[in-house]
Amino acid sequence: MASAKRMILALLVAALAVGFVSTAAQPVRAASDSISLYGSATSGWGTTSMSESNPGPTLTVAQGDTVTITLHSTDGVGHEFLIDYNGNEAADSGEPLSTAFTSTTTVTFVASQAGTFTYYCVIHPGSMKGTFVVTSSTSTGPSGSIGSGSTLAIVGIVIVAVVAIGVAVIVMRRRPKQP
Repeated sequence: MASAKRMILALLVAALAVGFVSTAAQPVRAASDSISLYGSATSGWGTTSMSESNPGPTLTVAQGDTVTITLHSTDGVGHEFLIDYNGNEAADSGEPLSTAFTSTTTVTFVASQAGTFTYYCVIHPGSMKGTFVVTSSTSTGPSGSIGSGSTLAIVGIVIVAVVAIGVAVIVMRRRPKQP
């Protein structure tokens, strides 16, 4: 009986070790974020044409994500979208910048730098601005949820533990009872 208990304990320790290793080995996966922004020189930015305001909505993505922002001019006036990483109110190399647009355009970039930044229209910076947040790649993401890789690892741990317990029970039942 003592050896059966040792076997069960060894199987459970092995299952936990396998689960730990599989959890630690999960790669961080970058996501693709699609955002639509509607802008007007007099109303600001919004996620719909009816929600435009100044400041516009706070946009949040995770570091490493590929971000595509579809920009719409709701007033037919020219606009140019910029995320100002260094806060100097000028378009610098490496900062996401759209082409000038009077109807619709897109800007795609990788959110490589974590932090809180200002986005605005280069042409109308006073009336069209908002906050752009890039969460650190070590955080759980904007919603605070655990990613699907971690969820799969937890499910894997549970499955391995259940199998280990099942094998231990079968081994214990098959052993002949000693008088």
